Amino acid sequence: AFLHILAGASEYDELPVRHNEENYNKTLSEKVRYPVDMNHLDDPHVKANLLLQAHFSQLALPISDYNTDLKSVLDQSIRILQAMIDICANSGWLSSSLTCMRLLQMVMQGMWSDQDSSLWMVPCMNDDLIGSLTSRGIHTLHQLLDLPKGTLQSVIGNFPASRLSQDLQRFPRIQMNVRIQRKDSDGNKKASTLEIRLEKISKRNSSRALAPRFPKVKDEAWWLVLGNTSTSELLAVKRVSFTGRLITRMEVPSNITSLQDTKLILVSDCYLGLEQEHSIEQLGRR
Repeated sequence: AFLHILAGASEYDELPVRHNEENYNKTLSEKVRYPVDMNHLDDPHVKANLLLQAHFSQLALPISDYNTDLKSVLDQSIRILQAMIDICANSGWLSSSLTCMRLLQMVMQGMWSDQDSSLWMVPCMNDDLIGSLTSRGIHTLHQLLDLPKGTLQSVIGNFPASRLSQDLQRFPRIQMNVRIQRKDSDGNKKASTLEIRLEKISKRNSSRALAPRFPKVKDEAWWLVLGNTSTSELLAVKRVSFTGRLITRMEVPSNITSLQDTKLILVSDCYLGLEQEHSIEQLGRR
């Protein structure tokens, strides 16, 4: 549904559908994951949808013009998705906001977030290596980055550990600490502020995103999303970027009486599967 909304944006009204391209669109429509409107194969929005799906599925495009068109579709999608995230966040929709954020990660990486393992973002990844990792219970990039150096070789079989650890150093590893500070405001009603410390513990000194399938250079940024996971209500969101470490604050809305099921989620704007979740309820009890 969100892919449909993205492809339907007015920014794509002018996407060129050249003479005879509906035939190429028909061929593409038979290969993509989700069906498109077969009665409007000459519609720019249908073409945008096909190009995005082809990008996520890493399909070969029929002619070189389509590569140019895909670049322009991806380029414009960033602004559209930022707007979609703003709308969802302002409406207080937690799961919709997270879905749009994941869609942005998919655009950056050219992968399906629900179908492709985030391990495929590692440049040297291959079928054998992914086989040895998953057989040992490692299914996400997050798990792989958290592995101690010593156990890396035992988990990856015959694959050269130096090559893998070199690739892993290109991803950010972030340590997140959250403290809750309560302060009395008027009428002794206690408002809470979260103090959030973020620190990159990887040895890389660049904030450049590793996104080889996205046509432009991009710097990494993150969202801090405060939400109630049982009611799927988004309480606050903050966008941050930093190179070494960052201390930032977020207000907990004063009408929130219980912090039960309240989580602070750190979401990348360019990598799949690197989310971190902290339960605020536990902090509140200290």
